[in-house]
Amino acid sequence: MPRTVLFSSLFCLLAACSPRQAPGDASAPPAVVMHGVRLRSFDGSTLSMTGQAERATYDRNGDITASKATLLMLGRSPLADAPPAGKKARTKDEGAQAQVQVPPGGTLVRANLMEGNLGTRQMVASGDVEVRTASGMVARSPRATYDGVQQTARGTEGVQVDGPEYHVQADAFSLSFPDESFAFEGSVRTVLGAAHD
Repeated sequence: MPRTVLFSSLFCLLAACSPRQAPGDASAPPAVVMHGVRLRSFDGSTLSMTGQAERATYDRNGDITASKATLLMLGRSPLADAPPAGKKARTKDEGAQAQVQVPPGGTLVRANLMEGNLGTRQMVASGDVEVRTASGMVARSPRATYDGVQQTARGTEGVQVDGPEYHVQADAFSLSFPDESFAFEGSVRTVLGAAHD
């Protein structure tokens, strides 16, 4: 009998010290917190994205949050267009922020915060979102949602796009990464000629 009481007491003590978290409990800590993160994502055996983040958290349900993040989406271009494994993409200094050379077929995305889910391949980028393409297009928006399945992005909080020979401002946008095509909505202002940063 004393042994049963001892095991029962030990079980109750462990249960009290380790409360179970309800699924989706907002107070539950993330499964993993990482600092100085390098990211690589594969589509089957093909490298489809590389990147880095100052800090990232990963939850058991597949949710990931990254701060001060930069992602280089390689699109459908051959792996040879990507920087070799273990090497960074070439950069040149432009003031306080390094300028990454985007490989052909690639798209670079930077944001202060990126929140998404690995399973659904959906992401929301916010805080000084910047998108750069190999053709020289640069788009800036306060917030954008990304669909990794369709390889599209949308934003409804305004966008400014600078290209080699144009400048566009609009209330909302959608972007297809594979063909770098933009669709603008709401009030749209276009200026042709060399754009100014």
